[in-house]
Amino acid sequence: MTTAKIHGVGIDAVSIERMDSDRMGAHVLNRMFHQTEVDQAMAMDQGRAQFLASRFAAKEALVKALGTGFRGISPSEIAVRVNSIGKPEIVLEAGILERLGFDSIVIHLSLTHEGPLAIAFVVVEDVDGAF
Repeated sequence: MTTAKIHGVGIDAVSIERMDSDRMGAHVLNRMFHQTEVDQAMAMDQGRAQFLASRFAAKEALVKALGTGFRGISPSEIAVRVNSIGKPEIVLEAGILERLGFDSIVIHLSLTHEGPLAIAFVVVEDVDGAF
């Protein structure tokens, strides 16, 4: 039987204006975002700052929910994508969970944009026997 318990929750809000990629250099983008996110953002004609702000808010909310901060993990090792029905998901590069001392977790993510802010809410569950 699989059991799960809430490990932590995290919330973060990021100023959309702060994420104007035209003012950020390539080095900053590559340090803060997964390569797939950078590629997606650069292909956008509109909404790039909102896209980047929501992705960075999700990363901040995740590390708050994990309780680790960015110790032992780089923001560029975390990718936010949408699944086939448009639900946002967090994908971690291989080895991150082990490096942070986790066996299996389930990550729940909600994103919203309101006015000048992108907001992310994350719930992390510890799961026994799920994988």
